[in-house]
Amino acid sequence: MPCATICAVFLLAALISSSQARRDAAVWYEDVAIREDASVGSTVKHLREAVNSSVLEGNGTSWSVNITRGNGLGRFEVVPENMTLTVAAQLDYEFHPRHNLSLELTDTADNSVWLVNLVIVVVDVPGYPPYYNKRCETPVIPDDGTDENYVLTSTERNYNVVIAEANARQYPADFFLYWRDEAIDVTMEDCSLRLCVALSQPLNDGEVFSPAFKAHQGRIEFQCSDRQLMRSKGKVVILDTFEYNYPLSGWAQGGQCDMGMAEGLQYVVLVQVNEIWSTSSYRIQCSADVEFYEPLHVEFMFQYDVTGCPEGRYGLYCDKDCICKNGARCHGFNGACECRPGWRGMVCDIPWPEVVIVETPGDSVVKYIGTNLTLTCVAPHIHVANMTWVYQAENIHNDTRIIEEGAVQNSSINFQPISETANGEYTCVVRSVDGEVANVTFVLNATRCPPGHWGEVCQQVCDCQHGGTCDRWEGCLCPPGRHGDRCEHICAPGSFGLNCRMTCHCQNNASCDPVNGTCFCAEGQWGEFCENVPNPENDNQVVVKVLASVIPAMSIVGCIVIVTLARRRAGQHTNDTADVEMETLPSPWELDKQDIHFEHMIGEGEFGHVVRGRLCVPEGYQVLVAAKSIRPDRITASAVRDFRREMDILARIHEDKEGHPNVVKFYGVLTKSEPQYIVVEYATNEELRRYLWSMREQFKVTGHRKLLERLGFASGVASGLSELARLKIVYRDIAARNVVISDRKVAKISDFGLSRDVYVSSAYKRTNQGGEEELLPLKWMALESLRDGVYTCESDVWSYGVLLWEIASFGEEPRYAGGPMHPDVCTLIGGRDVS
Repeated sequence: MPCATICAVFLLAALISSSQARRDAAVWYEDVAIREDASVGSTVKHLREAVNSSVLEGNGTSWSVNITRGNGLGRFEVVPENMTLTVAAQLDYEFHPRHNLSLELTDTADNSVWLVNLVIVVVDVPGYPPYYNKRCETPVIPDDGTDENYVLTSTERNYNVVIAEANARQYPADFFLYWRDEAIDVTMEDCSLRLCVALSQPLNDGEVFSPAFKAHQGRIEFQCSDRQLMRSKGKVVILDTFEYNYPLSGWAQGGQCDMGMAEGLQYVVLVQVNEIWSTSSYRIQCSADVEFYEPLHVEFMFQYDVTGCPEGRYGLYCDKDCICKNGARCHGFNGACECRPGWRGMVCDIPWPEVVIVETPGDSVVKYIGTNLTLTCVAPHIHVANMTWVYQAENIHNDTRIIEEGAVQNSSINFQPISETANGEYTCVVRSVDGEVANVTFVLNATRCPPGHWGEVCQQVCDCQHGGTCDRWEGCLCPPGRHGDRCEHICAPGSFGLNCRMTCHCQNNASCDPVNGTCFCAEGQWGEFCENVPNPENDNQVVVKVLASVIPAMSIVGCIVIVTLARRRAGQHTNDTADVEMETLPSPWELDKQDIHFEHMIGEGEFGHVVRGRLCVPEGYQVLVAAKSIRPDRITASAVRDFRREMDILARIHEDKEGHPNVVKFYGVLTKSEPQYIVVEYATNEELRRYLWSMREQFKVTGHRKLLERLGFASGVASGLSELARLKIVYRDIAARNVVISDRKVAKISDFGLSRDVYVSSAYKRTNQGGEEELLPLKWMALESLRDGVYTCESDVWSYGVLLWEIASFGEEPRYAGGPMHPDVCTLIGGRDVS
């Protein structure tokens, strides 16, 4: 009996224990996968699938659910009504690819507990989360509290459609706002815009495009480019989806645009604009060769500005709410978050222990000597035991010292102002209470003064005039021909060049050019230094000697001229060539003033300036350039005309962007500033005339004539003239002073309008043409130009012959036997024999 009783007790205990084990048994469910871009509220797991459903749904049973482990960041929550685990906050594969959750399910009726362990695997999604691209960071504008329709990227209130340059139509509607209420889909990623619009008629002008759709099988594609630099900026495609059943791009499928097509809207406009990363205005030109009733060229232009959204909103129409937390900045394009120090994750809600140095002003500001700077060491989410600033002097490895130390959370050091002796490495070392050590370093390298300042501590102010540049140690660096603290003075008579240090060698009381030292000869004087005119007997001997030295060169170069002229005449008639007056230069050549840094003046004349500078080209490097402008105090109608003429001609020569190897390379213009500039390549060896002078001096020492090099210059100019003749451009002023020599000893024609203004010298004669004063190079002009004022490519060839004389004589100015040094028109027409 006792044995039977004991056995019954043990059996009952086992049954009770077995029953309790079933109700407290842990239920494991692994590898629950969910995409990292799952929206808040998405279902992760139905708990009924993890626990015996008969237990959960028993009569009179109610349950409470707690997440006991693995949800410290609050990424998940349970909906008790339907026992569903859902997403409570944005997931991020980069920081948390797995979540090990433990859930406790309690039956409130009898307090029985079920344990569920879930391993949630976050699936990486390419391109997610969106990237915060600072290059196309958008402004944050004030929210005025009204219901105004904001547009992140606004356009001008009209856009132009030009058909075959003869039919232009203007549409008075904002390019984007016009479609606001249409069936539209917009995506903005990676500094680009994609727009899909379903319309009843294309571009509000269906009757124009109807025949074009028939000719192009329902698809017209316009290639778009930036009119400033002519780089590809995307495309616009117009589809007739009703007649030709074109499918939409993947990003537009299933959206409003696709639904609009399903509802019977016949046309779809797909817009793709790339590289939207400037808050300055962009002008976009989209063009295509379209078959209407005849082949026509169609183009339309629009301008856009990145205007920004109010704080907390993003998207093209600023209609999406930002989800960034903890003071993070929201990107206007895609809502990406730029986290503040101490935070990570898609929405910047993941605490991140780190040490950072915050600069005030921000890191985008150049550190100039004499300005203020504050460096603050921040250690968010670290329990700091000690924070130390360590300084190591620049280029002195054994000069390391502690400059501040303490048990603080944040610590700052101030530079008021920055001095050059403060340059070096500043390291913030943080030790936490648990013994962990972290550090971060800031390198201070301030070597430049603020713009317009100079001196050891950059306290002195430059006020340079006439193209002078401000140097850190010397103040104003004056261009040749100028001196003074502000370059306000012209060189004294008898001196010229940089700082007026060079002495003129002009004879017979002749004055000289303060810039380059060229002698200005009076009547009865000739030669480089204005020597007296020799007597007739000596004159004949000089002529014979000069001709004997240059006849071989003239013969060879003459052959070049004849061949060049013959080829041109074979391909065109003389009366087809005219002096073309071209339209105003188009905006594709407009440069950004921020891309060019002006240095010092390299040429100055009665009407113009030439300044050397450095231009940052789209390829990412800098090139030396020469920037020409009209002197503000000498702006005349003729000067402006010649300036504009040079712009137009250079743009026409460079229509293919490459130009010609024997024409100076054209980079663009600055017309939105005062003064306006023409920007061309900088010729290291200056003008051909001065280069020939240096060759003459070398010849006196070495006896080398460098005939082949001079013939190369003559051949190069002939090649450049041939290109101008092909384009039907008349130069009018071919002379050695208007040809520059590159660093590779290539002759390039330059100065297509300003030459008579920048290099005013004895080479030009003042005349009065129709009541307007003009400077003419009489001794280089052909008979028909002198007599009738007619300029053709043939008259350029005449001037080229005079240029050959200059090349052969090492840069001598043309002179006429028995005549004055500076003959007038009547004298020149009466006898044209050049000696």
